[in-house]
Formats: sequence, structure tokens, C-alpha cells
Amino acid sequence: MNPWTIVSSSPILNSPNLFPCSPSSSFYHLSFSSKSLERIFSSTDNDSFLRPDHNQNPHKENTKPPDKMVKEENRKTMTSQIFGNSHTHNILRNLLVKLLDIKKDGNHQPQVTILPDFFVDRIIEVSDYSLFMNDIQKKIVARGGSMRGYSSLDIKGGNAVNMAYSLAKLDIHVELFTIADEIGSAILQSVFLPFKTNVNLHIIKGKHGLSTVFEFSKSTTSSSSSSTPSNVMVSDVGDNDNFGPELIESQEVNMILQSSDAVIMTNWASNLRGTDLLDYVFTNSPRSVHFLDPADIERRCFEFINVLENRSNLVDFLSINENEYNLIIKALESIMGQKNSNLLVFDSNLYPDNTSAFCESAKLLSNFINLTVCIHTTRGSAISDGHESLFVDSIVPSKIDIVSGAGDSWDAGFIFGHLYGFTTIEKICFANLLSSLHVGNLFGDNPSLSEIIDFIKTSYF
Repeated sequence: MNPWTIVSSSPILNSPNLFPCSPSSSFYHLSFSSKSLERIFSSTDNDSFLRPDHNQNPHKENTKPPDKMVKEENRKTMTSQIFGNSHTHNILRNLLVKLLDIKKDGNHQPQVTILPDFFVDRIIEVSDYSLFMNDIQKKIVARGGSMRGYSSLDIKGGNAVNMAYSLAKLDIHVELFTIADEIGSAILQSVFLPFKTNVNLHIIKGKHGLSTVFEFSKSTTSSSSSSTPSNVMVSDVGDNDNFGPELIESQEVNMILQSSDAVIMTNWASNLRGTDLLDYVFTNSPRSVHFLDPADIERRCFEFINVLENRSNLVDFLSINENEYNLIIKALESIMGQKNSNLLVFDSNLYPDNTSAFCESAKLLSNFINLTVCIHTTRGSAISDGHESLFVDSIVPSKIDIVSGAGDSWDAGFIFGHLYGFTTIEKICFANLLSSLHVGNLFGDNPSLSEIIDFIKTSYF
């Protein structure tokens, strides 16, 4: 008997492969490991191809120089492009036609497998950082006590669950593998119930994660003048830290992986068995697009870089945020034993003057780990395949209501665009839009495809 249970979001148990997809489907896929971003500057051409076959190239040749850095003479031939909000507006206007066609045609539905983390998050809003820290210090001196007047909210969390929910709202068929106890299972079933047969939950019995998230509307401290919102998570990862392939491997799971158009692995950083799980799910889905979002890798940064170098043939896209990108850059400087003038951390306070240097640095990182890198920051998003790079400004919401999960929404938007054949710049713009709508919480929830279409009509025409 398998140690996991499959729960359909509808009262009737359904087959886990309700929407099988074939290469003849109307959505196609691009593996950037074999193609550069030569058409990223077009807003109308389709730069997607058939699903990648990772079995055809199990040991991708490393064509980088011996020092794993691009030689100076080659750098001059590389290109970087930076786009502001005016160009974003044009891209989103052009995208409207594609989104309307996707909404109209419900016969072709991509299937995505996502795993493995689930958390229950308690979000605590902190409007005044200094007052908050002073209150804590007073209670410590007083040997305890209550800090009242703070707003809190319990929500579903975990990168995998957040992405699954965002994609389900966009009418993508989702196979979600995660871990939870009875209470957590009840929460998941309740959360995904509205999607009926669109989502299959594969829930392993265990302890889901628990996080307390402090959301600071202003991150001003004694050492920073930044007023950019930020969040700090205090997490108990539960059994997410030991999610190995043995928890799910079976012939049935292999069939799900093989029929998936994309396989998404999240939160490698919290999972001590993450590398084993990565090997299993990506190896057993050779024709799927492979997307990896590792979450905060601070404690395992050097290990993660080693994993990427040795498994670049298995990963199509690496998605990281500003903090994770900076951690990798600092680790690479330590590995090389010297600072490379073109390998730079991203300082949001220096934006927009540092965007060109950021694009060049993203190229070097992509070359070092030999795969396409997506970097989403508070100021904008970058993508590089090591030959070309693209930076698109963020879409600033009218208000900032919630910070947690913004990166997961970005990932969902990028994957959605990729599955439906968007050009690279369209993927980035659509991902930026979803992230912005999530942060602004305009609809009181992750937006549906219809709500996104209406928003573009209202805001960009």
C-alpha cells in the first residue's frame, strides 16, 4: 500500500490523470539549455518548442571555459535588454488576445506536478518596526507578557501549495504531492474544494510545516533607510525536512510524472532529502519542463551550488529571489577565492543605475551553473541563459496588502506563460503582473484568468 492518499477536490474520487497531454497539444515547451533567448525582444512571435527530452542529453556537455566564467572577449558579443513600465504596458495589451483565446479554448489543459512543501502560516502585520522591537524588549525585561494590538491571519502556505493554488485559479490541472496531518489535510481539502476535478491532492501522512510570518510594512532599521515592505518567517518545517522519493515512488506516480507538461520542485532548502527527490521526479519526467525554486538557501548555499553544477542537465529553469541570488553570488566569490568585478550582488537601493550590471552578473551566474536563471526582485525581474539577459521593471501595485507568497505567484505566472507558448518577455511581464496582483490583493485572493483579463482591459486600455 502506498503511504500517501489521493484526494480529489471534488467529493468523487477521480483518476489522477484526468487531463493527459501529448506533444500534439496546443501548448509547447522550451528548454533553454538548448536554445538561447534570441527572440526575447519580440512581443508577438512564439519562442516555444516541443517539450524537452532530457533523456536525449543525459550528460550535457559543459562548454564553459575551464574557470567556469565567460572569457572577456566573449562577453562583448552578449546582449542585455532592460524594459521599463511603458514597454510592459504594450506587452500586456498584446497578451490580452492570447489570454482571451486561452480562456475560450477549454479543450487543451496543461498538467503540472508540484511538490512537496505545505505550511500553515500565521501572518502578523507590523506597521512600526521600532515600536515592535521596543515592545519585545520590554516584555523580555518584564519576564513575559502580551503584546496586543497586532493584526494576525492564518492562511495556507508553503511554496508548493501556494503555486498549486495560483495555477489552479488559472485553470491549470495540478497534481500536488505534499505532507500533512489530519488537520492539515482538512485545510488542504477545504482550500482546493472549489476546483473540483482540476486538482488532485496526494497527501502523505505526517507533520506539515508551521510558520509565523512577520510582515513589516516598512523595513526601516538603524542601518537602512529603505521603506520597502519585507517579511521574516520563523518556521517549524515539520516532516517537510525529510521528504524523500521513497514517500511517493510507485508506478502510478511515475505515470503522473511522465504525463506532466511541467514538474515543479520547491523548497529544496528545507528538505534534507531534496536532492534525492529532485533526482527522482526530474529523471522520471524526461519530457516535462523542469522548474526549481529552492527557497532560502542561506544554510546550504555551497551544497546547493554543487547540486546545480552536477545536475544542470535535469533542470530547465532555476527561479530565485533577490536574497537567494545574493547568497549564491557571495558563495561563488568565496569559491573562486577572489571577487569578480562582473559578478555583483543586487542592491535594490541602487536601482535603476545597477540594472545593466545586474544583467551582466546574471549571465555569469547562468554560465557558472549552466542553466537558465530567473531572478525576481522587488525592483524587477531578470532572466538569463548565459548568452543573453532580460530585465523587466516590476509592476508596482496601488497598495501593498500582503508580501508572503509573492514569489510563488511570480513562479506560477511564469510557468503559465511558458506552457501556453508566451515569448520570454511575455512570460516575465505576466509573472510580474501576477506577483503585483498578489501583493496588492486586489481581488481578495489569487486572481483567476477572467479577473486578470478584466484587469488588463481596465488598466492598460
